[in-house]
Amino acid sequence: MKKKMSAVLIVFLMAFSVVASGCIGGGGEETSTQTSGGGTTTAELSSGIVEMGDVYVINTGTAVVVVGPKGKSPSTEIPSGKKVIKVEYEVDTENTPSVKELMEQGQGFGAINPAFFRDEHVDALVIAARKETDATIRTELFKALYILGNYFVPEAILGQNKQLRVYWSWVKGRYYHPTLAERYDLLSEDPNAPTVEVGIKDYKNDPKTYVIATFGWPESFDPAWTYETFGWEIWHEIGDTLVTYWKEDTEEVSPDLAVAWAHNEDGTEWYFVIRGGVKAYDPWNDKTYPIDATDVAFSFWRVKRLGHSVSWMTDFMDLEKSQPLTEDEFKQVLSSEKLIADYRGKSIEVKSMDDLLKFFGYSGETAGVYKLVLPDPYAPILGVLADPFLSVLPAEYILGDKYEEAMAAAQNGKNPSAWEKYVQEGQDDPTHQLMHQKPVGTGPFYVKDYQENSYIVLEYNPHYWNATDNPGHTRVIYVINSDAMARIQIFKTGTADVVAIPPEKMESVQNLELSGFQSIVKTDLLQPILTFIVFNTQKEPFNNPKVRQAIAYAIPYDQIIQLVYNNLLVRNYGPIPKPWPGYTEEGIIKYEYNLAKAQQMLQEAGVDPSKYSLELIYNEGNAAREKIMTYLQNTLSQLGFQVTVNSYNWPTYLSKTEHGEYDIYVVGWVPDYLDSDNWVGPFLYGATEFKSLEVTTS
Repeated sequence: MKKKMSAVLIVFLMAFSVVASGCIGGGGEETSTQTSGGGTTTAELSSGIVEMGDVYVINTGTAVVVVGPKGKSPSTEIPSGKKVIKVEYEVDTENTPSVKELMEQGQGFGAINPAFFRDEHVDALVIAARKETDATIRTELFKALYILGNYFVPEAILGQNKQLRVYWSWVKGRYYHPTLAERYDLLSEDPNAPTVEVGIKDYKNDPKTYVIATFGWPESFDPAWTYETFGWEIWHEIGDTLVTYWKEDTEEVSPDLAVAWAHNEDGTEWYFVIRGGVKAYDPWNDKTYPIDATDVAFSFWRVKRLGHSVSWMTDFMDLEKSQPLTEDEFKQVLSSEKLIADYRGKSIEVKSMDDLLKFFGYSGETAGVYKLVLPDPYAPILGVLADPFLSVLPAEYILGDKYEEAMAAAQNGKNPSAWEKYVQEGQDDPTHQLMHQKPVGTGPFYVKDYQENSYIVLEYNPHYWNATDNPGHTRVIYVINSDAMARIQIFKTGTADVVAIPPEKMESVQNLELSGFQSIVKTDLLQPILTFIVFNTQKEPFNNPKVRQAIAYAIPYDQIIQLVYNNLLVRNYGPIPKPWPGYTEEGIIKYEYNLAKAQQMLQEAGVDPSKYSLELIYNEGNAAREKIMTYLQNTLSQLGFQVTVNSYNWPTYLSKTEHGEYDIYVVGWVPDYLDSDNWVGPFLYGATEFKSLEVTTS
């Protein structure tokens, strides 16, 4: 998942579930394995960890993983009869940023995990799993990371979410994908669905309008900046990526703005043939801009240049070496290099452009080829490219009157570093401010109208390259309301087609009838989404893992599952969801609510809770998270801590958590892409850089 890390997420705001997320320490830094270990001895470890210190030895049940600095050996005897996977490393101290620096930059859940936790052994395992191409070895490395995440508990996992969807039966064609929202032009409604005034200007909810009653607000309308589910959902509607997932497909990506692709033998060079005839629509000035491979190069490079938390995923790419090619230049590559194309379970060696396009079943015009260079092979790279933050934007619109000058300086993308003169780092960059306020994209919809924290209106894009005469919906309206009961009333009247509600309100929307239609409440799907609380490991007392474990024992899990989530949460004990590679129940601590155990561990850690004033925070409007923090306030108070609970609006919440301005917060993680690295990386990676790292097996 990253050399700079994520956060799905990462962090996302889910429009249809209570997993609306947010991203995120301040205090004395953890700078080494020894400080993060907190002086723990082998006897105190969970059964999966055989030794800690200079070398970690982790028994995964099916293998033994040994990780430590180059030349160091474990003092314990390695369990026999199992495959041994050894990870040796040398830290690049000069190029490893300090945790304090990452806090100041707001890189929580970006370049570093949300807890600002750093352990160089753990970081080495994360990087080893990224570089490894053998799936069986990767799985064992992921198991070791699950066990370590469970032990160090920088985040206390509350559970894995079951999906909650509430909508009227007149909505047809709904589907689910773990990383992408539904496309609302692909959903439709019964023509007999009622028509209701929305209460916003003169908009009506008719069968061609999809109205969503939800809460929160996108972090930004700039895809290079937004890193939460609401923003990604908007860009899945108004933008296009090189590749995408078609509806519920999770096994293989489909063409989007790239109509075909191929790679070299070791997977470090990828070539994407760009669809011709695509136009980006600028509704603010009623103009269009043609899209080609240079726009792809500029869009990708700009994500990295802005340097917001989402940009960690560009570390899988060498964007200074990546560049646009003409069709003739690509033909020269084909004549001199062996390229391989894989699609729909088949693989060919590519001999010509015609062969490549025929293999993908494409016969239309093209607009150049984008050469994407990776510093190392990365198995899930196509899944990363399907993420909405890599939506292709028109460079001409973004650069304005500097466009010609910038393109000449960069030799049309052959020298992308020349663009540094025209795009700044950070949120003050003029191109970011433009896209933040007036987004422009190539997708099936465009942003027609919005009022912050009130509503967003999307309209069908007449210039969409794949437009149809009869899309399922021609308009999408997000009605924003932080009050759950108000949203439910909006739904009951048919003003909204779908509604986001807290699980404990399910009964209020079940068995409703309106104009001959019924409400539908679905809860049958276990999602690869984790809900968890985050400790600021750079603040006392959370810089001691024993304290974090103690609080993990002070969480009333059953109460939260039953009373907050209405049993729509399934226990999970580490940073990988069931049933993804690396999930294990061997060698872990199964934290359960036990205040006596928590009290004992605090005493063993030498911590007097009465000396600490803690603030528990959540994003306003999220009733489920408010209850979680209220319950946690009660149990932590019983332990002797002085505890307050506060809420913040979504953008403020993201900013505070990303900059480490918190003690404990609650959030959910929706994966960026479908690989176990996209959980262990965001949850555990501490941004350590390495001069060398080697994986050997015996």
